[in-house]
Amino acid sequence: MRRTLALTVCLLALTACTGTAADEPGEETPGTVEDLAEEGPVGLALVHRGYEGGDPEADQALVFHDAETGRPLHRFDLPDGSVDPMATAPPVHARFSEDWTYYVYATREPNAVHVAVLTDSEETPPTAEPTEGEEPSAFFYLPVESITPPAGEVLSAPAVHGDRLWFVSDNPADANPPRVLSVPLDAPAGTPNQEGSLPLGENRRPSDWSLTPDGALHIRDSVQTRTVSGGGNLVVRETSGSVVNATLTIDGVPWQSFDDAPVWGAGTALLRSAATGGEPAAGAYLVSVDGQAHTAARVLEDADGPVEQYALPAERDAALVQTPTAWFRIDLGEDGEVAGTEELFPRFHDASMDGWPLAVRWVRTPVPAESPTE
Repeated sequence: MRRTLALTVCLLALTACTGTAADEPGEETPGTVEDLAEEGPVGLALVHRGYEGGDPEADQALVFHDAETGRPLHRFDLPDGSVDPMATAPPVHARFSEDWTYYVYATREPNAVHVAVLTDSEETPPTAEPTEGEEPSAFFYLPVESITPPAGEVLSAPAVHGDRLWFVSDNPADANPPRVLSVPLDAPAGTPNQEGSLPLGENRRPSDWSLTPDGALHIRDSVQTRTVSGGGNLVVRETSGSVVNATLTIDGVPWQSFDDAPVWGAGTALLRSAATGGEPAAGAYLVSVDGQAHTAARVLEDADGPVEQYALPAERDAALVQTPTAWFRIDLGEDGEVAGTEELFPRFHDASMDGWPLAVRWVRTPVPAESPTE
């Protein structure tokens, strides 16, 4: 009953905030669950820690920005402290369900993994699409379920893919490696499936892991590397047909895939400067692997610094990327080659340690929320 009620409130709230930048002036915002089947929030979704200069611990929000102008469209407030304000790149892109209904996060004290659903705010009732300079309507994620660990274990790294919640369970006093587990997102209290184990490396550090776009579990240290011929020296690790980790060395300069960032999928990967001395090189490399060969294209070589993060649409035919000063759009042609880049708007600021909000994804095609089951 609690789950059904919470999800129903969530869906009703989301229908009230699904106007987009493409809406015509005066057009009514959808207000029913049926309307939501056709519309949903769009834009560049960013997690702000300290929205509008607020407290980075208490004022955390998922904000959808117009992907052409940067104007904020919708704001979904997050539970206080659900994103570490001191962390440089927590993988927030994995914490939201595709339709934005669910948000998952972990806490240390008490240790648990939490599931929250989107609902309306009693203090800020839903409004229509904000006008220029007006704050977007506020909604919030309400925690409704928690997964607590057995004695001696620690839960961390929650992620959502499809209808399942993934997380890591580790017993520091046990010689066994940490386990990657998953449970149904709508019934997280059930017995979890063990999906894999994370090999321990130097100083007992567990292997990095991620999920490919099709939901396959990639455990970095369990996958063999292979060298791909082409310009420069490219070494990759692949799972289920997707390049997940990659290192490209050109003229003695290394470029590597982003840690804690979304997997592009198939043979494509975006690489950042991995130089250890001096300032990192500007821009990024977009590599495309095809069998035993690859191509590599430098992007934003003349930018004011390296690409620091990126957001991908579901179609994977373009990307929004952030440098130290601005957001850019990279368009790809049918063959996967870079078709053009365009500067869009200055980068945003928040009160986190690094000073900018974290990329979740770029939504161009609205994803409808599913109606709750009877």
